[in-house]
Amino acid sequence: MLYLFWAAAVFLLIIIVLRGIADERNRKAELRERLTGGYGQRCKRVIPPEELETISHYHLNSLEHYDGGQVIDEITWNDLDMDKVYQSMAFTLSQTGDEYLYDMLRKPLRDQKLLEERERVIAYFGDHPEERLAFQFCFARMGRMRNVSVSDYLKSLDRVEEEGNLLHYFCILLAVVSVVVLFVNPPAGFAFFFLNLIFSVATYFRRKGQIDPYIVSFAYMIRVMHAGKELLKIRSEGVSDYQKQLSEALFRLKVVERNFFLLTTGRQMTGSILELPLDYLRIFLHLDLIKFNNMLQVVRNDGEAIDRMFECIGFLDAAIAIDMYRASLPGWCTAEQTEDGTVSIEAKSLYHPLLSDPVPSDVVTSRGILVTGSNASGKSTFLKAVALSALFAQTIATVAAGSYRAPFFLIYSSMSLRDDILTGESYYMAEIRSLKRILDRASEADGKQPMICFIDEVLRGTNTIERIAASSQILKSLAGDGVLLFAATHDIELTFMLEEHFDNCHFSEEFKENDIRFSYQLEQGRAESRNAIRLLTLMGYEERITGEAQKTAEEFLRDGKWKKV
Repeated sequence: MLYLFWAAAVFLLIIIVLRGIADERNRKAELRERLTGGYGQRCKRVIPPEELETISHYHLNSLEHYDGGQVIDEITWNDLDMDKVYQSMAFTLSQTGDEYLYDMLRKPLRDQKLLEERERVIAYFGDHPEERLAFQFCFARMGRMRNVSVSDYLKSLDRVEEEGNLLHYFCILLAVVSVVVLFVNPPAGFAFFFLNLIFSVATYFRRKGQIDPYIVSFAYMIRVMHAGKELLKIRSEGVSDYQKQLSEALFRLKVVERNFFLLTTGRQMTGSILELPLDYLRIFLHLDLIKFNNMLQVVRNDGEAIDRMFECIGFLDAAIAIDMYRASLPGWCTAEQTEDGTVSIEAKSLYHPLLSDPVPSDVVTSRGILVTGSNASGKSTFLKAVALSALFAQTIATVAAGSYRAPFFLIYSSMSLRDDILTGESYYMAEIRSLKRILDRASEADGKQPMICFIDEVLRGTNTIERIAASSQILKSLAGDGVLLFAATHDIELTFMLEEHFDNCHFSEEFKENDIRFSYQLEQGRAESRNAIRLLTLMGYEERITGEAQKTAEEFLRDGKWKKV
């Protein structure tokens, strides 16, 4: 009978193991199909705002010790719709990769060698699909914590009071003594055991309340370490240097991984009958507190190894995501960075990467461009396309264009501002503050650190006369050495006033019966047409409004003054 019981137990164990192996194979097959089938397709991932906020924390925390050059500020980031752009390339599979890719986009490089190395790794994964998939399986195993930032918790560990384990070892000693006394003198043993239990519980929960928020982050770090070991098993000549750095970091952190189950057992609420006694055991013997204190000491003493581990893994995950992003674009190129001191840009077939059916443009200029055109003709989209090209050239080594040639730029914009009812700041006040930061930075620009900036509708928040007068001087001041300005405007007057300082380009439209068609094709020269009143007609406004408006506009153009209405 006993043999039958053990045979059944062994058979059940074999079934469970085989089922686990089969499930793991199925998960890998599904992931492989999703990754290979999604290669060359647009990213379908949707990142909720709260998760995107969490992803940004790694970047924000890194700024405390960052001295590597420009950081894309919030105004420029929002002007370029970078949250949407980021999501369009977020093929990353781990939180570490998510955070590294975001940080990469906010820190344009100015070092040619670093940019070339970044491009080499991205291209390597593009040329080695099987290795790419093997790495992606490991990244997927790490997973994400969604609305919890590991970097926040690791940073805040400095505020956790460090304590030794002497008290906790003393609790273990008391526990052992109480058990021994129970056998020698049960009445005294029970009393001693009860007093020891009260002491252990009181001291346990005092420390437990301090460390509880950090255990989730430590658990993710251990998950990253486990997946990192799997990454080391992949033979990959193209990224062997990163694997070596990762191996060194993991070796220095191996003590963190040892007996980590002591810190998490009982927290999973799986319904296992072992959870409750293990919880009591941890409380009585302080096992999880001892493990946490040991981990805390290692993390504080060897933060460099932790940073290196996250950086290596994050970079490799981000590099694969960029390769997949490249495959999703209708066309792309790597940038040719010029170092001859010329502040210029040459781009062929440049387009905005978020558009599903973009119309490419060619841009060749060394003194900036004023872009004119009617409403909805494509001026703002063009400015954003050029700005993204400059940013992509210095971050992900991938430009949405046929070719791109330019120096390393500082990148600034003032395009999509709005009133702030919370601070009471008007649109005009927000705009002049935004422009002032560009002017201040431009005054420091030179041939060694040129600047490219983008302004949409200068000073649109004020009256026509003062807008044109002030705009002409602001734009002129941004036409100096070391600065390349792209500005869109409805004020045709500016194209005449500034034609010695800027090239003129425009977008046009064509009216056919009761419809308007935009070519979205950049053309040379200033715009000759206006369509605001015509669009009112197409939208069904009454003739008495549109007709009189057209008549008033024509009289002003003829006489130079407005008539009473």
